[in-house]
Amino acid sequence: EAEAEAEAEAEAEAEAEAEAEELDDEDKRYIIDAKIKRGRSIKVIDVYNNEEQIFDTHKQCSKVLKLPIEYIAENLRHGHTDYLGEAIKYLSKELRLSEYSNDYTNNNKSPLEIYNDLNNKIFTLNISESKRDDILSNNKIDPIKMHYKFECLDEEYDRYYIKYKSIIKRGGKKKIELLNSKGEVIEVFKSLDDCSKYLNKSKSEITSMLKYKENKVGRYEIRYSLRNI
Repeated sequence: EAEAEAEAEAEAEAEAEAEAEELDDEDKRYIIDAKIKRGRSIKVIDVYNNEEQIFDTHKQCSKVLKLPIEYIAENLRHGHTDYLGEAIKYLSKELRLSEYSNDYTNNNKSPLEIYNDLNNKIFTLNISESKRDDILSNNKIDPIKMHYKFECLDEEYDRYYIKYKSIIKRGGKKKIELLNSKGEVIEVFKSLDDCSKYLNKSKSEITSMLKYKENKVGRYEIRYSLRNI
């Protein structure tokens, strides 16, 4: 039985490798979003001198180079070299439009579109002339000049997504395996509900853990199951 399982696993991995060549734009966007959420290894390039540095995490990169963490996400998702987040936060606060700054890097609109919308609202909203003048004279409304671009490395997630892509992207029931510290499968759950009840965690937490490959649960590990049961 163990031999049959190993063979099935090898077949699934071979299929996954073939699928890697077929990643479309939607897949690539999904992978970038997941890598931003995971915040693992990243390369930063200074566009002035092409100097490259590699950091283990986005937080480490942000701390060492004194860059806002949102700036990294802006560049990875939308390619902006300047940082728009500070201006978006300032304008949304002054115009009392907090919905514009709530997780703005993960909005359907790009930061540049949000920034332009807010600039238009300076003139269209019913605010006093003095308030309008205060906003327009404040240099916080300007994007902050930056000169970096970033590349997510995190090849671990590339391999993970390729292997489990069909399960990650489809709805419906998903089988989950529970592994012990030796990497042996000790339980197979037929649904996310069964898994979440057993581990006493919410279904959304289990879903998020599996989606972003945060698989550790105490001494155990969970993973999507490729078994046909």
